[in-house]
Amino acid sequence: MDVTICIASQRPDGLARLLESIGRLKRPPDLALEIAVVHNASAPAAAGTAPGPGVPVRHFCEPRVNLSHARNRSVEEARGRWLAFVDDDEVVHEGWLAAYWSLTETIDCDGFFGPVLPRLEPPASGWLDERFFARERFASGTPIVKQGARTGNAFVRRSLFEDFSFDPAFGLRGGEDWDLFQRMRRRGLRFVWCDEARVDEFVPAERQRIGWLTRRAFRGAAAYARIEAGAASMRLGQWVRSVVGAVAWVSVLPVAALFGPRAALRAWLRACAQAGKLHGLRSCSGAGGAN
Repeated sequence: MDVTICIASQRPDGLARLLESIGRLKRPPDLALEIAVVHNASAPAAAGTAPGPGVPVRHFCEPRVNLSHARNRSVEEARGRWLAFVDDDEVVHEGWLAAYWSLTETIDCDGFFGPVLPRLEPPASGWLDERFFARERFASGTPIVKQGARTGNAFVRRSLFEDFSFDPAFGLRGGEDWDLFQRMRRRGLRFVWCDEARVDEFVPAERQRIGWLTRRAFRGAAAYARIEAGAASMRLGQWVRSVVGAVAWVSVLPVAALFGPRAALRAWLRACAQAGKLHGLRSCSGAGGAN
């Protein structure tokens, strides 16, 4: 088996939409492909859903409510030499798999990441558009050190998971993918960007609200701080930078508001992120440490 597409699923409707998009893939000739779907704490209601002929789909249930457990189970069940990770709130572009597969033949590295493009579901705000939710992109072949490493769109060697796994300590609040790939990177593993391997992420109305964005900024930054926290001397510097950053972003809020609500929201979310880092640093001594 060449490739296993690994999906940790909590959204039956989203899973059906994702599988349908996989069925439209322009697959490279003779590439052996399978899909491993792990339903996290739910029965495999979509077990009969198939993306198309010649693509076997195997469904499993992980009873523990934790994305790390679900992702680890998908890896355990995978039979491919390469693992393609994608989320069930996404759809893949037709050239997604072919773009990754082409790079494996030209670039010697341990894995690849690609762009996740936002697609806002109605009712979309009049002043928050897809540009607000856009993530950073890079030219194909760019080494990925920090930004861009996520399981929402990844293609990595199966052999990496002989020494690594997703840490359940991050599986409930997020950051399990960032933690995993940073541990891999620190061990000398190499990742590269593939800008042609594109997926679309659906952003529902509730994720366009200020309250949800605030919580995400805080939680994401807290997880980042726990993952990146170093020695006590380094941690002191992180504390200082986060305190200064939080105060600075709160101070510029009135100025940012003069440029419109979108600029004010960006400043607010950056202030929340600094506060999240402080929270993460305070609790980092209790963070988990999977291999």
